Amino acid sequence: MYKTLLKTLLPAVVAVTTFFTAFAYSAQDSRRLPEIGTTGAAFLSIEREQVVGDFYMRQVRAQAPIIYDPVLDNYLSNLGQRLVRHSSGVKYPFNFFWIRNNEINAFAFMGGYVGVHTGLIQEARTESELAAVLGHEVAHVTQRHIVRRMQEQQQNMPMTIAGVIGSILLGMANPEAGMAGLYTTLGATGQSQINYTRLYEKEADRIGLSVLLAAGFDPMGAPDFFGRLAEKYRYVSKPPEMLMTHPLPESRIADTRARAESMRRIDVKPSLEFALAKARVEARYAGNPSVSDFQDMANSSNPINQRAGTYGLAIIALDRGHYNAAEEHIKSLLNNDPNNPFYIDVQTDILLGQENYEYVMEWLESKYIRQPTEPVITINFANAALTSGNGKLAEKLLREFLLQNPNHPLALDLLTRVYEKSGKRAAMYETRAEALALRGNFSLAINQLHTAHNHTDNDITRKRINARIDQLRALENQARNIM
Repeated sequence: MYKTLLKTLLPAVVAVTTFFTAFAYSAQDSRRLPEIGTTGAAFLSIEREQVVGDFYMRQVRAQAPIIYDPVLDNYLSNLGQRLVRHSSGVKYPFNFFWIRNNEINAFAFMGGYVGVHTGLIQEARTESELAAVLGHEVAHVTQRHIVRRMQEQQQNMPMTIAGVIGSILLGMANPEAGMAGLYTTLGATGQSQINYTRLYEKEADRIGLSVLLAAGFDPMGAPDFFGRLAEKYRYVSKPPEMLMTHPLPESRIADTRARAESMRRIDVKPSLEFALAKARVEARYAGNPSVSDFQDMANSSNPINQRAGTYGLAIIALDRGHYNAAEEHIKSLLNNDPNNPFYIDVQTDILLGQENYEYVMEWLESKYIRQPTEPVITINFANAALTSGNGKLAEKLLREFLLQNPNHPLALDLLTRVYEKSGKRAAMYETRAEALALRGNFSLAINQLHTAHNHTDNDITRKRINARIDQLRALENQARNIM
């Protein structure tokens, strides 16, 4: 019964505790809110929370349109970890990832996983605004709001499960009606549920602002973003889905602004990395990029806008196969900032598209020697080595990288291709099994390991494979009986 609750209710709970999905609370004074984040341990231990979070992250990898982009991943991870370092109550490592979705949203769930829609960075005007959203989500996790919501929800389990299942089925045919039914069901669980939501959102707002300031961002990023979002969709007939079910009230904007204004202000310089990440999203992942808009940016007198616009033009030309035009755009950027990973990534793809393998390998080798732990450079160097036919080097780079980053789907997929091209069948099946396991497909992963076992005569390799099969079977059983 409880297993059913977790599988059907958790996605809804995750949604309700996101930055944009629990806006309805009153304008009560929240300066003396109790610290509630340390409770809930009797209901679900920290260790069990990590197990549950890992299970759901595997499902997200299998079903959601996650972007595996080393440049954007590196930017988001650096930004998120900067906030985590200034947060209290961190019980485990955090992982940040992108969802390719133009909706303005971000969400967090157990185990320290934070997903960010690409639409969020498109809407944000400054890095402090983006960081404000992430800080809020980090606070939801560190204060264990999801666990506490589930604990409270247990009192209304039978009624809620039926409603949630019905809303999910309805949502398959009509997503908007399904979401409306889902939130109606959750709201029907009683006034105590609403009060807990208010309390959690107030605490996440308060803690998120403190983290934002401590991490060196402008706390006004939160009310500025809130206020603009509310004003933008105030008279729109069809606002973002999350705002339709949980409107952003004036009370929350006013409360957040009052708190931010009471804090000391920081003179935060505009972030080039933020501008480049936003340009990359808009040029590559948002759909139908506007060349004229990027050209206007490139002609701007603002140096950051100028670079971001030129960078966007380079990506558009590259993705359209216009390698020479892309090279013209990226050349000036590289001349001014030769070790910028945003530029290195684009230049690598340009050189590979031109089949200029000898030069790209020499160029990336010099970058790798200078920054051997830079993920963007390592992944690009490995991909270039694979593309140019140097499988031995690609294998070495990826194996070393995976020692430090074992749960990296892109690196595992690349290494699988390396083994496939080099004819190392057992290693190929082993690596493919790990990639499948990360996406929660344990049965197929185990089958791949059995195949790997049949492709090797090495006793040590066979023992390792058998041990890994036992581990994956244990994970599969754990997933079946997660609660």
